[in-house]
Amino acid sequence: MADARPWYREPETFIAVAALVVSISAVAVGLYEAALQRRHDRAEVWPHVEVTTFTSTNGATLSVENTGIGPALIKSIVVTVDGKRTRDWNEVLTTLLGHTPPQPFSNSTISESALRPGNRVTILGMPNADMPPQFWNAFGRVGLAICYGSVFDEFWQLSDSSIGHRTRWARVDHCPAPSEEQDF
Repeated sequence: MADARPWYREPETFIAVAALVVSISAVAVGLYEAALQRRHDRAEVWPHVEVTTFTSTNGATLSVENTGIGPALIKSIVVTVDGKRTRDWNEVLTTLLGHTPPQPFSNSTISESALRPGNRVTILGMPNADMPPQFWNAFGRVGLAICYGSVFDEFWQLSDSSIGHRTRWARVDHCPAPSEEQDF
């Protein structure tokens, strides 16, 4: 057996190494594709919440709309007047107007609810006859923070320190629990 070759020169060794390289490459490509698929899935359900104000001859409304492509899970909402937290829209309007707001004004609670893509919820509506002069100037004292998430537990916070003027969105690690004493 003068013809004995070392193990690394055997044809079976070359075949085994080639199979190993192909297997490792397939695993790497599979992991990369899985990461791309996860990113795609998250992008497919990305919510984007916006606050809009609207005035007409009938009155004024403040609305929250999901302009994203996935459901927005509203976790909490904080409304402030001059930087001070408020409990409900009645307190907000009383602070702005200097007296108890005239009835009827309409409001909706959105905290701990889901907002489908394209849906808009009017969170405050006020008839035109009950709006004092320069109401929108006074309403600029109102701040709003809405924390919402996607179905993949990714969270964002919309912050507007003066409604309609300085809206900012930021990704956050989690949303604070809604306050028991607030009704928004």
